Amino acid sequence: MVQSLPPQTAPSSRRGGLRHYPLLPAAMAIWGCGGDAGAAPDPFADTWLLTGPETRIGSIDDPDYVFGPIISLSLGPDGLLYTMHWQEGSIRRWTQDGAPAGSVGRKGEGPGEFEQPTDMGFFGDSLWVWDMDAYRVSYFDLEGEFLGSVSPEVDFGGADENPARPDRPLRDGTFIGNSPAWSHAIAQGTLTESPYVHMDADGNRLAQIWAMPYEPRDVFAIMAGDGPGGSFSFQPFGDGYSFVVGEDGMLVLERRAWTGEGEAVVSVTKIGLAGDTVFTVAVPYDPVPLSAARFDSAVAARAERWKDNSGPFSATEADVRDAMYRPSYLPAVRGIWQAGDGTIWLRRYDPVETEDGESMTESWILDAEGAPLARALTPAGVGISVISGDTVWGIERDELGVQYMVRYRLVKDG
Repeated sequence: MVQSLPPQTAPSSRRGGLRHYPLLPAAMAIWGCGGDAGAAPDPFADTWLLTGPETRIGSIDDPDYVFGPIISLSLGPDGLLYTMHWQEGSIRRWTQDGAPAGSVGRKGEGPGEFEQPTDMGFFGDSLWVWDMDAYRVSYFDLEGEFLGSVSPEVDFGGADENPARPDRPLRDGTFIGNSPAWSHAIAQGTLTESPYVHMDADGNRLAQIWAMPYEPRDVFAIMAGDGPGGSFSFQPFGDGYSFVVGEDGMLVLERRAWTGEGEAVVSVTKIGLAGDTVFTVAVPYDPVPLSAARFDSAVAARAERWKDNSGPFSATEADVRDAMYRPSYLPAVRGIWQAGDGTIWLRRYDPVETEDGESMTESWILDAEGAPLARALTPAGVGISVISGDTVWGIERDELGVQYMVRYRLVKDG
């Protein structure tokens, strides 16, 4: 069902109303500190807030509003919200007020059908949908009519080969591809990087854009033996690289936790399709130690999930402790994403709390060239997916784990 909700008061943005680990103490490195020594300006002094939610879409029993897991949201040039549901193998459409507006495609292997859709976007008035299982991009007009598809050449390699495979279409008919990063190979230390390349539709490599570096610590692994078998998951305190892909290249976030030496920074680098560095910015921050109590709590929580396991992937609490990466300091940020207006959002690792006790996600926001704009405070339970002007769409879950799409209003003069 759709709910139109009354506006709510935005949370306080007063510094005294926030309780969390220290905020950014200095300006971004490429601009220098400026001012008097010890009194560096804060480049994220302005605070952006959300008001709402104004609309919530979803239901546990209304068939018009029950949907499978959402893996992508996009706003179309027609003003409709497009949501991708990989289990259904379809794209749903919704008005800004939350009313159903039809669907695009369906599960299957034929023209205009999807085996496992994983990404989508727009080239002008055409919707493109990437099908990971079929290695195929399908195109649709704004009425949902199938326009055609392209199946680029895929080189699966052979023994001891791991060539890049197409992974995202570009407007000019080329693709961005990457070499698969197998968890067991990362955990065993035999895979140390995964190249991202610009390729044509025939599978020819045009240029290497960047190579994602890996270390064994980047994967939580309980191995079954010396072979590839095992059970793998994310590291609770993981600090590996993150990235987003765009039409003109990639944004790469280097977020390794501080080791105690040098300046504590996270960096964002924009890399063009030819592998050229467009810019690099560094954001200093105050590092926070990872306490023994917090690490032990994470070990206990992960071990609790394993207690009923049996067979080759069973694990004791000691096994979990050995497999869990333990940096001396917490990472500063969890990840990076780019809004439709080009702004770059860096999500802080830990939430903050308002003076009213509300848990909020804090993000550092850069403009498209990497200059600092503001910090944003958004509800901790909402995963922001779309920002268009002052309209924000995100995904939240209720106490039963049911997903809902929610629309908020972005206030930039909070």
